[in-house]
Amino acid sequence: MPKFFLQFLSFFFLYHFAFGQSDSLVKPLDITMYLAGTFGELRGNHFHSGLDIKTHGETSLPVYAVDDGYVYRIKISRYGYGKALYVKHPSGLVSVYGHLESFSDRINNYIKQKQYKKQSYEIEVFPYKIELPVKKGDIIAYSGNTGGSSGPHLHFELRNELEHPLNPMSYGFMVKDTQYPIVRNVFAYPLDSLAHINNVGKRVKLNMAKKNDSLYIGEPIKAHGFIGFGIDAYDRQDWTKNYNGLYKIDVLVNGLTVFEQVMEEFSFANTKYINAIIDYPYYVKHRKRIMQLWVKPYNLLEIYTQLVNDGRISIKNDRNYMVTIKLSDYNGNTTNIHIPVKGENSQIVENSLKTRTPFLVLKDQPVKYTIKPWIISFNAKSSFEDFYLKIVNNNHFMTIKNPLKPLLKSYTIKYPLSLLPENLQKYAYLTLLNKNKKTYYVSSVHKNDSLVARTKRFGTFLIRYDSIAPVIKPLNFKPNSDLTNYHFLRFYIGDKKSGVKSYQGFIDGQWILMEYDYKTGKLTYNFDDKPLSGHKHHLKILVTDNLGNTRQYSTDFYRKEPKPKHLKLN
Repeated sequence: MPKFFLQFLSFFFLYHFAFGQSDSLVKPLDITMYLAGTFGELRGNHFHSGLDIKTHGETSLPVYAVDDGYVYRIKISRYGYGKALYVKHPSGLVSVYGHLESFSDRINNYIKQKQYKKQSYEIEVFPYKIELPVKKGDIIAYSGNTGGSSGPHLHFELRNELEHPLNPMSYGFMVKDTQYPIVRNVFAYPLDSLAHINNVGKRVKLNMAKKNDSLYIGEPIKAHGFIGFGIDAYDRQDWTKNYNGLYKIDVLVNGLTVFEQVMEEFSFANTKYINAIIDYPYYVKHRKRIMQLWVKPYNLLEIYTQLVNDGRISIKNDRNYMVTIKLSDYNGNTTNIHIPVKGENSQIVENSLKTRTPFLVLKDQPVKYTIKPWIISFNAKSSFEDFYLKIVNNNHFMTIKNPLKPLLKSYTIKYPLSLLPENLQKYAYLTLLNKNKKTYYVSSVHKNDSLVARTKRFGTFLIRYDSIAPVIKPLNFKPNSDLTNYHFLRFYIGDKKSGVKSYQGFIDGQWILMEYDYKTGKLTYNFDDKPLSGHKHHLKILVTDNLGNTRQYSTDFYRKEPKPKHLKLN
């Protein structure tokens, strides 16, 4: 069978599968889709696993089930996705809806019963198949801004039976996009000890000339040995200003593809390898991600569809090469970058320097260092590569200089409590000093007469003390008030040192469900949760910080429950 006919059949079935599915799936929001985030974008420590659909600064938009199925998971958290629903469908797909403001009445009643039983706002449950069935187009929730959201939007995902995130655009969730990907910077890298670019044995930023919206021409470079390229680029859709991720990247050498990366699916287990595809030292220094277009030995991502020599380009003496980098979005808008390369072996006049210290961390072995009075320890498999630490210590602070290598696991810091004043030991915790000279809490516990913390961060760590209980302030009422016409009770709670760890609320001695938004510090109770009997009531709020300091707020209030309305019968 002719090769071109097989290619046509493959394209036909792929097209039919991707876009035929769209007939059976409806949009999760009944608005024109504009995206704040696309699938596979590079985020702080993970790939973005779905689409962030703009809600134009609004909350409370109806969210629809994209197909028949049943709610198989509900998770409510202060952080992450906030209020989230997971729906299983007969096709094997799972749809995920995050940062929700609230659920439909049926789902809301179900989950509130579970929260009251557990006496916890944060909860994760897995309903049985028969408990919460949904039909395609049912309203299952309302959009919001809960959890780690930085503004109102709907986070929408599709996953397969392995819980791998899938690109929703391949299932018909498309947006209008006629814009070409935009290039900010291009870099070249020598990939072995003998390689060089323009006589330099380290990363080189290339000068680029923009010819039009879809074409950039790089200045000719001279190189030798194995080299690779890195790009700082982004995509945009029509009518939006967000910096979105790329769908597909190709690298060609003299017309032959040596590297192809496509964002269609990934595994949550491998999302940590995001730091294996970026120039991590550059990111640490500049907070910008350069995507490197070759595959390192420890990179286990399965997003590569074509590779020759892992994308490493061999440049030989006295040969000419044309390297072409193609950047594409899902709609097929493609930006081309052409870089002429001449093979020329010459003396390296500048090389990258490697700093060695007494503190070597081996990637495959556990290691512990005592820098009195501090102790730091790393587990095996804590990093992709071996690296050196630079450590400066003092009695009450220690600086661990960033080795410009990413960590896969947290490491442990210990400090003996016996060296602290006895009256302050129980209030001691660890903080990390940021670039603005402000400190923030590092999760730490008192264990075996030591202050123990686990973190992936490096910097200056200091001992601080917190003996002050959190703050509780009512926002919308006064003590001993008549609250008959109130729908909500709202408080501000906060702790400037170790931070809020937990909170509880009680009316007339009965636990009540209160929702905490850590971004604003607001704590809210909805009177619709349960009717109150009587007129006079007692409210008690308890808030505890991470050192165990607890503040109590108590007051009486008055409230008459509204009488139910009765229909008149004619």
